Amino acid sequence: MKKIAISVGDLNGIGMQILLQAHTELVKICEPFYFIHYDLFIKAKSLLNIECKEKINIVEFSYGHKTKFALKQEDKKYKIYTFTCLLQNEVDIKFDLYPGQLDAKSGAYSFLSFEAASKCTGKYLDALVTLPINKKTWQMAGILYKGHTEALRDFFNKEAIMMLGCEELFVALYTEHIALRDVYKHIKALKLAQFLINFYQCTRFEPIGVLSFNPHASDNGVIGGEEEKEIIKSIRMANIALKDTSLKLNELTDEMFLKEKERVFNQQRDIFIKDPLVADTAFTPFALQKCKYLVSMYHDLALAPLKALYFEKSINVSLNLPIIRTSVDHGTAYDMAYQNKKINLKSYIQAVKSALQFLKIKEKNK
Repeated sequence: MKKIAISVGDLNGIGMQILLQAHTELVKICEPFYFIHYDLFIKAKSLLNIECKEKINIVEFSYGHKTKFALKQEDKKYKIYTFTCLLQNEVDIKFDLYPGQLDAKSGAYSFLSFEAASKCTGKYLDALVTLPINKKTWQMAGILYKGHTEALRDFFNKEAIMMLGCEELFVALYTEHIALRDVYKHIKALKLAQFLINFYQCTRFEPIGVLSFNPHASDNGVIGGEEEKEIIKSIRMANIALKDTSLKLNELTDEMFLKEKERVFNQQRDIFIKDPLVADTAFTPFALQKCKYLVSMYHDLALAPLKALYFEKSINVSLNLPIIRTSVDHGTAYDMAYQNKKINLKSYIQAVKSALQFLKIKEKNK
């Protein structure tokens, strides 16, 4: 079975309850490795009073100049491993849990659990699944990243793509956590075309629709429209480049050349629907029957309808990286932490299943 690294997220949230309650289900499909120190694991488990029958793999991580992964000890209930690597800070495990509260030490630990799990994946483990963090506690701990995806870009020096969704609907975000007033500046044909190509190559989804930026896809320029011109050009460039992989995108920036290439390749099926989709109708049941893989120019345009439709089962995926990373698509839910209330595990279990599916795609792409 595939070995899945799992970062534990903010220990004051619902992550540990999800981890413990889903463990029995997870070991049927993979071998999970939880990046948490034994003492903290026992502290959280005791507060929740949840027992697991199946053996648990724990990975205690620490700062070190030499990367090393090794089995430390084993008994009937636990396998405890150690992992050392260059982390951004030393690991502090001497802190108390404050269920449902913001805490800088818990924030720092959640980041280092994630960083260690990321750096262990690929070398020793097969894929990464992340439990929810709280961005405020990262900020309180002096961590400059705004979230997992931004950090992964830095860890691997790659343009990670954020995708969210479930089997019924997946949306990729061309821009993520930037102010809406700045989005239009980023909509440039060459850059967007490369994004589209990367997205397809990571997922092999088709057909893929690209959502318009302006209302009614600009109504032929009546409502703005410069952005739609760039989007249309990027779609044409991506479709052409995917049909002839010998072409370079910067060779496709001339309008006349694009038209000629489109004429040559018009007998082949396009991966991307040729025109931008009107965003206010793209999420209707009828529209999703035709196209359930979408690219959005900005964050809330896609995520508002996605979460309205599939909040409990949608996941977060980081694409275009050397590793596969998936995550639950919900937060720490401090208001429910350590109360043993009924928590929906669908998003977490789907995140693990999707990680296994994307591993298969990655292996086929090699």
